[in-house]
Parts: sequence; C-alpha cells; structure tokens
Amino acid sequence: MKKTLKITAILFLIIAILYLANRYFFSGKSFFQSIYLIPPDAVFIIESEAVFNAWGKIIHSNAWEQASHIEYFTRLNNEIKKVDSLLNNKKLLLKAIGKRKVLVSMHEYSPGKYDFLYVLNVGRASRLRNPEKILSSALGDDFRITKRNYENLVVYELFDIESSEMYIFSLVKDKIILSKNYKIVEASINEINKMTLGRDLTFIDVSKRISGKGLFNVYINYKYFPKYLRSTLGKPIESIDRLENELSYSAFSFDISTEGLISLEGFTGVNDSVSSFFTAILNAGSGAFKSTEIIPARVASMVKISFENASDYYKKSLDKLNTEEYEDYINALRKLEKKLKISIDENILRWIDDEIVLLQTQPSNLGRSNEFAAIIKAKNKKKARDNLDFLARQIERNTPVKIRKVAYKDYSISYISFPGLLKALFGKMLEKIEKPYYTIVNEYVIFSNHPQTLKNIIDDFKEANTLENSIEYYNFTKQFDKKQSVYTYLDVPVLYSNLREFVSAETWKKLRKNKPYITSFSKAGIQVDRKDDLLHFLIKTKYSETIDNYSAQRFDSESFLSLFTESKEEDIELESSPEWYDPMIIIHDLDATKLEEFYEDGSLKFSVGLKSGLKHGVYKELYSNGNIRIKGKYKDDLKEGSWKLYDEEGNLVEKKSFSEGKEIID
Repeated sequence: MKKTLKITAILFLIIAILYLANRYFFSGKSFFQSIYLIPPDAVFIIESEAVFNAWGKIIHSNAWEQASHIEYFTRLNNEIKKVDSLLNNKKLLLKAIGKRKVLVSMHEYSPGKYDFLYVLNVGRASRLRNPEKILSSALGDDFRITKRNYENLVVYELFDIESSEMYIFSLVKDKIILSKNYKIVEASINEINKMTLGRDLTFIDVSKRISGKGLFNVYINYKYFPKYLRSTLGKPIESIDRLENELSYSAFSFDISTEGLISLEGFTGVNDSVSSFFTAILNAGSGAFKSTEIIPARVASMVKISFENASDYYKKSLDKLNTEEYEDYINALRKLEKKLKISIDENILRWIDDEIVLLQTQPSNLGRSNEFAAIIKAKNKKKARDNLDFLARQIERNTPVKIRKVAYKDYSISYISFPGLLKALFGKMLEKIEKPYYTIVNEYVIFSNHPQTLKNIIDDFKEANTLENSIEYYNFTKQFDKKQSVYTYLDVPVLYSNLREFVSAETWKKLRKNKPYITSFSKAGIQVDRKDDLLHFLIKTKYSETIDNYSAQRFDSESFLSLFTESKEEDIELESSPEWYDPMIIIHDLDATKLEEFYEDGSLKFSVGLKSGLKHGVYKELYSNGNIRIKGKYKDDLKEGSWKLYDEEGNLVEKKSFSEGKEIID
C-alpha cells in the first residue's frame, strides 16, 4: 500500500508540472474514454470522477479515524497523512486535477506478480512537445528521464535516483497512462485501436448502472479475479474458483455519509448457461422478511433466502452440482425415500412456503458455543406438523432410530436421532444440523442441534424479544428494500463475542484488545435481488462512536485471516463468585440421563443429572485440583434446594437456597 501511495503522488506531481507548462490550454474534455485504455486482463478497476473529494471525505471521516487506531491501519494511516499533506500543499495540483476521471487497474505482468496501471485525463497538456525537458527542469537532480518509442508513441521512463524505482508513462489520447511496469503501459497502448473492455457489452451493462453514483466505483473482472485471490491467499478456495465460470463482471459504487453510514451498491453479470447459486437467486423471486416475528433480537448473524416455489428452488439448487455429485445425491435420496416409504416432494417441499432463514444467536446457557438454527416458513402450520409427524412415524417404523418429544411452555420439541437427516433432505444448506431437534412456532418450523436453542427462541418469542420489536434493527434495515431474494444481517458486537469459539487464544486476545474499533461498525446488511438479468447488491454498515482512551493491540491482515482458518478450543475461565451461577451446559441427547465434562488430564470437570433434555438431579463442578467448586441440585431445569460455592482449598464461600429456580431470601 505504501508503494501505491507513492506512485499516486508521483503521478499527480507529473500532472501538476504539465499543467503549469500548459495552463492556458489545459482542457478536461476528451471524446476518447479512459476505459478504452484499460487492458482486458484487469483484475479489478477503481474509478473516481472527483478523486480529491473522495480522498478527503474518506480519510477525514470519523469512521477512518476510528479504524486507524488498529495498528495495521495506523501504519497505513501514517503513509496516507504524508500524501494528504503533499496534496493539501499543492493548490496548483488540486486545480490541475479538479474533477477529472481517474482509473486505477490491477494487472498480472508475470505469473503470480501484479501491478497497477493509472489512467487520468489531462486534456491538451498531453500534446506538449518535449515534456521530458519540462519535467527534468522541474524535478531537478532527484529524477532522471529517458524516452523511447513504442507503436509510434513516446514512452517516458522516470527514474527515482533515491529509491532506484522506475515509473513508465505515456501521453495518449488526451490521457496520461502510468505504471511501474513497462509491460502494463505497452498493453494499454495496444488497446488504443482495440478498446476491448470498453466495448464489452456485459461490462457496459453493469457499469452504466452505477455511473455517477458514490465517491468512487469498483469493477471486478471474474475471469482473472479468482486467480489473483489464489496468488494473494496462497491457496485455492473452491467457492471462489467457481466464480470464473459463474460470473462475468461486478460494478460497485462506494459512498460514506457524515453520519457514518458506509454504502456499497452494485450489479453483477451472471452466466446463466452455468447452473449455480447465483442463477438460483436470479430465478427464485423475492419476498418480504416475515420470520422476524420469531427471530431473537440477540441474533449474531442470519441469512434469509426467498423463493416463489420451494420445489423449483430445490431442484434448481441441485443443478449446480456436477454430474457425479448430482447422481450420487439423487441415488442417496431415492434410497432414503424407498427405505422410509416417504416422498421428499410430497412430505416436505410442498408444505414449505417462500422463506428459509439460517441464523446464529448470542450464546446463552450453551456456554461459548454459537446457537445455530434454521427456520422454514410453512404454508400451513397443520400441514407442516402432520407431515413431520408422518416422517417421524416412518423413521421409527423403518429404522432403529428413536424419536422423542418434550413439552416446553405449550410447545413441543421433538428430537430425531438420525445423523445427517437434514443434509440428506436439503443438502449443504442445513448440513450444520446433524441430529435435528425441531419445534413449530406460529407458521414456522425451527430446526437446531440443541434443544436449548429452541427453548431460548421460544422464550424470546413469548417475551417479545424479537427482531420485529427491535428499534435498532428497524432503523438499520429500513434502508433496504422490503423485498429481497437474499438478505444477510450481522449484529457485529454479538458476532464479535461469538468468534471466540473459532479462534486461538492468541487471536482472541488481539480481538479483545481491539473490540471498540471492531464493534464500532455495529450493524451490517447485504441485500441481493434481481434487476433485469443482473444480480443487484446493496451493502451497508453503520459506524457509531465507541469509548475513547482505549489502547489497541496489533491486529494485522494475518490475524484477520486467522479468524477464518484457525480453530482452537480454550477452557472457560471459572468465575470466582457467580451471580447467581447458572452453569453453561450443552445437552446433545434427550435420552441421556447424565452429562459429564472432563479436564485435559482426564479428571472430572462437572457432572449433572438429566431428564428428557432438561437438567434434573445433582450438579457438581470441580476445580482442576479435584476439590468441589459448586454443588447443588436441579429439578426440571430449575435450581432446587441448597447450592454451595467453595474456594480451591475446600472452604465454603457462599450458600444459597432455591425453590423452583427462585432464590429463597431468609
């Protein structure tokens, strides 16, 4: 990034000198578009119509000020301030550049090696004779300028004596093109008569949708983007590699408001001859977000998928599998239908309405484990229940699998001990739910791996702690359309706390130190829908002030990537004095009568009695030295009788009495 800022400063310095030499003839008007000079192998392109306005608005915003406290951004911010100081002191430069369009594109010049091309409109200044003499005079002994011919044009080489770096540029069609790599400059010159990218109808289709919007625009070329990411990340990622065949171009406009709202809106071309998740979205239709009436307000993240017909969407989703995967899946499904004597279409797909939501919520009594659930809207509550009951009976009749039910607050929670059932029925979408518990609330069927997750959703629903009743959620999501094909929502502070399960102790320490800066972007949303034959994306995140006087620890790009690659469990630190303690327990099996957890050395950490998926019986928790820490008793998931807390030496610290979960005050 430091080199990018330096070459940007060099580019603008050259332009300022050319302007001074030709100030009365400098014109921004040109009928040859800058995009015509971008070689077609561009990985991505950044475009700005008013680069200094965009620059100033971003780096002087409160959002950047907050982010710059993180060490990685602090180093970057120091370089930015140097360039910003240079620009602010060059009134001539500001006048020269004005509102002229600037394009910056990334290109591969050698296997795995990339560099930038800059294209900027300089008007008649490009027609100066012998500009190298003017530049030599103005730049002095710090630079050496040479020139050569390429395709009947003059290519100038500006050598920085102090850094030993070379900057290659040429004046073409009222433009200046500049790069640190001569191959990229020559490739740009070769485009004068070809104009490949600027005449690509698909590129034109996406780019015209964002013309004139935002502070700057970003274009992505999926023919080359996956290869660039492989080179950057050092390894292939299957889902990214597929983009080369599934998508063509994306065009996004970026904006930031004075209130701290960051917006990214764009369009993407989809290759409809290749079946994919994106073609499924194009053909799925859109719908309003209805299940917010039962989704807990403490949601960390969620993805809502809408469709007009569940059977059609399901079949089109299967089309994205390759031939071998498709045949394996269909064969496995047919065997399952034959074995259970059921019909996937009749007994499942036909009662599904127009919405599926995948969500994870803030951990409650499940310890650090994220609570994951899938919500499926039913056309008719009775039809959904009847078909699920039929499915349960068929499983019991034709397999040794057991199915149990537990009543909870007027709702029934069912458990099917059938590993991979939902994955077999719905594919990868629900593969996280291995042994499904499910319940029905209003017109929604809710699946989860844990009965507590369902109980928590029921509790939140009955207490009206749902997204539908959240003012914060309403104020943020009203910026999006009422109907979408896909909508993703992130509550960053809640999601931040959920990350602890997925990262190492070292990474968690860095995250914890930088918590105020990460969570200052409190909400984020991504809307995807169809506009004509293109995918339309709308991405927004909101910056809000957080506490001051906070010392940030180093949090670099390597640490950021580790969020997605590391997975290491940590022991939960025991609190010295609970208030009043409700242990964090994960129950996987409704049939279990006891649950135990152990320290790494094999010694007992805690044990608790169970009944029908509820805590019921003696609870005992021990220190790592074997001494009892807490002892008490549960009855139907509620604390009952005497509970005692001890220190590590075995001395009684505190004693409480409970009746039906409520503390008895003497």
